[in-house]
Amino acid sequence: MHFNSIAQNVSSVTDFKVIHTLNNNTTFHIPNQPLFFQSNKTTNTQFSILHSADEYFQLSATILSVKGKLFAFGQEQIFNSDDTAGLNSTELAWLKEIVNKPKTVEVKQFHAVQSPSKSNPFFDIELEDAGKYFLPFASSIVKAGLSWSDSTFSDSSKFIHQYLILKVQDNRATVSVLSDLIIQTSFTQSGQMIQQNLKGIARAERIYDLNASKLLSESVSTKLSGSSNNGTDIIPLTIELKSTSIVSWK
Repeated sequence: MHFNSIAQNVSSVTDFKVIHTLNNNTTFHIPNQPLFFQSNKTTNTQFSILHSADEYFQLSATILSVKGKLFAFGQEQIFNSDDTAGLNSTELAWLKEIVNKPKTVEVKQFHAVQSPSKSNPFFDIELEDAGKYFLPFASSIVKAGLSWSDSTFSDSSKFIHQYLILKVQDNRATVSVLSDLIIQTSFTQSGQMIQQNLKGIARAERIYDLNASKLLSESVSTKLSGSSNNGTDIIPLTIELKSTSIVSWK
């Protein structure tokens, strides 16, 4: 399988924006008292290409806005980074930490190199892989039925991806992605270190502009199960995620 070099695909790109929506339904299976956590959020992110080479590119990612709702412990919280007054509350301090704070993202072999540090599980539970924004083939070899696979490793986590081009029509390529996920992560919540061990699958459908090899949209459904450990208790949990991404190119 001959992949395009990253430099070939990103050379004509300077900036692009991504509107990403995520619905999260998490259940902590506490005996006699299950705890439900629901959220939905929409994130608007500006990306700028900083540097590209044969198998590598670097970009700047700046979250311009985040808004949505969070339901937990019988209470609903509405958040909107455009509400400057609300950002001063303790509950929304995490928004101030991420909005309008440029972050450098490195992509190698069409997958983002993820940082092992996590601070906010609500925001980090589904990490966006910036490598997906470019199709790794020249349009001349793209056809329905073309398949390939790869895998990524991050700290103690492992992701195995299988790709299949479902159809090519009107200069659009529709790609199915099936991913097996093993996630081991840790983060701090309310001053307490939490460790999570999760396994599951993700099913995605991506639509690319075939002429430019650029992602136009993506929809993803993810199911995970495992446990959360706070050092005292180990609690089984299940997570269901549904997300969409819409990309605007300059």
